[in-house]
Amino acid sequence: MSVDPDPFATWDAAYAMGALSTADRARYEAHLAECPECRAALAELVPAVSLLSRVRAEDAERIGMGGTDPVAPKLLSIARARRRRRRRVLWAGVGIAAALAIAVPVTVVALTPRPAVSVALDAAASVPVSATVSLTPVAWGTRIDMACLYDAGAPDAGWTYVLTVVGKDGTTTDLSTWKAEPGRTTTLSAGTAAALADIRTVQIRTAAGDVVLSHDIRGGSASG
Repeated sequence: MSVDPDPFATWDAAYAMGALSTADRARYEAHLAECPECRAALAELVPAVSLLSRVRAEDAERIGMGGTDPVAPKLLSIARARRRRRRRVLWAGVGIAAALAIAVPVTVVALTPRPAVSVALDAAASVPVSATVSLTPVAWGTRIDMACLYDAGAPDAGWTYVLTVVGKDGTTTDLSTWKAEPGRTTTLSAGTAAALADIRTVQIRTAAGDVVLSHDIRGGSASG
């Protein structure tokens, strides 16, 4: 029996780059709430979008003229890592299926979880901003890659937003700030000394401290 392809499977890049219309973005976000596969695919793009946003205009012109691409090696590394993860999951699934097929009692070793936790932040109210974050454990704490889109039709008031994490002990730490630009996707990488296991919630707040977007890392739907 054939399975209809997910119509939203190819929307992740357009969403991350802020290229979807307001209506399509709303449809895609509604789909993200119910589809862990699309959430995972979108979150994997966040570091790549962050890299692309750092390419200088002169570098882009040099690439177009046949010069050396300064970003390509990093993007290639991301793509290779993504393929390796998929192969590991595939072979693990094959092994489990084979064990079930021959009906031999075995103990299945739990798959090692992916190191990154990736989520789409939930809106606290009707706001013209949306965001996806990817949290990666590192030796010094946790790295957070974020892609945040401000609606094209929203007021051009240079609103300042703050990326914040809340620890299990209730401690709140502001990691980064930026000014929103209508119709543009802001990407950034920030870090905290807190271990991923000690982070309870990721938030985006206004400069006044009001929570605009948030996600409970412990209890929400995350890929990782």
